[in-house]
Amino acid sequence: MASLRKLAAAAFFSLGLYTAFASSNIAFPRDASVRVPFTRSSGLVLSDQGTGDISYSLNITLGGREFSVTLDTGSSDLYIYAPEGGIQITNDSHLEANITYVKGSVAGTVQFAELKIGEYTIPSQAFINVQTLGDDAPGSMGLLGVSFDSDLESEVDQTVHRAWGEDVTLGRTTMANLFAQNSSLQPSYDLLLNRVVDLEGGANGAFVVGYHDPAYAAVARAPQIPRVVDHQWAGYLDGMKVNGQDIPLPPSAIANTTEGKLVALFDSGTSDLVIPGDLADAIYGTINGSIKVNDTWFAPCYDSANISFTIGNLDYPLHPLDLSRAHAYSSALPDGTETTFFLCTSTVTDANTLALNNVDIILGDVFLKNVLTSFNFGPQNRESDQPGASGAFVQLLSLTDPEEAWLDFQLTQSFLFTHIAPTLIDPIFLPTLFPQDFSAVQNSTDTGAITPFPSPTSSGLPGAAATDVDEVSGSLADAALSPDGAGADSGVASLLDKYGPVVIGLLGANLAVITILCIIAIAACTRGVVRGGAKTRTISPSYAPVGFRDKQAADYDPEESAPIRGYSDQ
Repeated sequence: MASLRKLAAAAFFSLGLYTAFASSNIAFPRDASVRVPFTRSSGLVLSDQGTGDISYSLNITLGGREFSVTLDTGSSDLYIYAPEGGIQITNDSHLEANITYVKGSVAGTVQFAELKIGEYTIPSQAFINVQTLGDDAPGSMGLLGVSFDSDLESEVDQTVHRAWGEDVTLGRTTMANLFAQNSSLQPSYDLLLNRVVDLEGGANGAFVVGYHDPAYAAVARAPQIPRVVDHQWAGYLDGMKVNGQDIPLPPSAIANTTEGKLVALFDSGTSDLVIPGDLADAIYGTINGSIKVNDTWFAPCYDSANISFTIGNLDYPLHPLDLSRAHAYSSALPDGTETTFFLCTSTVTDANTLALNNVDIILGDVFLKNVLTSFNFGPQNRESDQPGASGAFVQLLSLTDPEEAWLDFQLTQSFLFTHIAPTLIDPIFLPTLFPQDFSAVQNSTDTGAITPFPSPTSSGLPGAAATDVDEVSGSLADAALSPDGAGADSGVASLLDKYGPVVIGLLGANLAVITILCIIAIAACTRGVVRGGAKTRTISPSYAPVGFRDKQAADYDPEESAPIRGYSDQ
């Protein structure tokens, strides 16, 4: 799957965010990464183009050379792809290793080099120096897995143990080495992934090891979600709501799973939600104008749904902005004319189309952007995880207030697709305009999952009354949204700060135009009366259709013995 600091010795890390478009029969560009300076004294920096699939990356220095690697909570190994060389290694095992992800694979030699991450230095860290980078492999320069240290999860550790014996610790993972060499650190890390608000901007985030950022200290009081799958950050999903309605969960495919629950992996290396198709249909089937082509939903960029996941008996809402992703597509019209346009696709992948390993669903970045996630290895896992060991858990702090998020969605999408991406096509017109690309279409009203997308209520939320908001957001969300205790007012204030000048400017312009028109009308009437009195004229009634402006929006085959790792869509 291509899923640190004590108060006195803090280390945040700089991240970049890569953009890549999902596969399609339509040709589209691939954006480059963007890097944004981080203004805090510590933390990691994330950046994003805002379109296509995204991956959060971290700056590290390995063997004297800097790399930007994908940060992945769904795997454990470090690999680097540097065909031009330049890494000063401390040792070479001459052992070959390969990893097969659900999408993509890597193969190379296990080597050792000095690794620097923020303020921390590991004198000799094992990694795979990749010579073969399979199609769709996660991470363009490399990947840093921050999951458990175990032969079942770490291909590097397993390769070293097979060659040199089970007592050899040279192949330990990065996180195991970091905690072993810094015994004063609490064996945990927190992850904060922010979102982008436009197609060209960046997003900041934080990766904190060994403590909780004071601004999000409330996460320490959040329910502990026990790890239910050995060697993976996986817990139980209790339920899902769409527009306030409970959606029945399908039976779990994992043995010994509690009835009525699904096993969910918290994976920063996966950008989408990976859930069963029935659950995806329950989400996008409620959005008017959405269409489903094969296993992919296309949704109007200007509409969304109110979604929340129940974990540990608490509801965690998703921001409506996270349920769709704008793509720039190029295709030919029926007359052969090439055209480029913007279109919003779902951020959900059907789990039934993938070979998931010991989990039912993956809560990727779409979910993780709405929470601060604390990953705790537990007291038994300070140096390394042992098969069957207990004690590891995850804690979640909700960061999304549904009512504020819905207002933010409406304002952001309206501004974004009016000023940045005006060439938008509604999904419902795709089969007509591009029949070669969009066939076997299922409309949103064909799913029959739940009732169609309702009109917003007085609270501004689809399918939720004002009284529902407090029940969904919870006190933990309040603490996270307003570390200083200002509450939701600070969120509203931030929205006003963000969009106020635009709104005021538009209102002012409208007022000026109306005033001018009134003056002209009065002057014209006055001239008519003065010159000869008011005259009447009979006009035959006729109908002329009003033209509405387009709505704005917008697989290196591995060895058979290779272990199957988690899902990666990078």
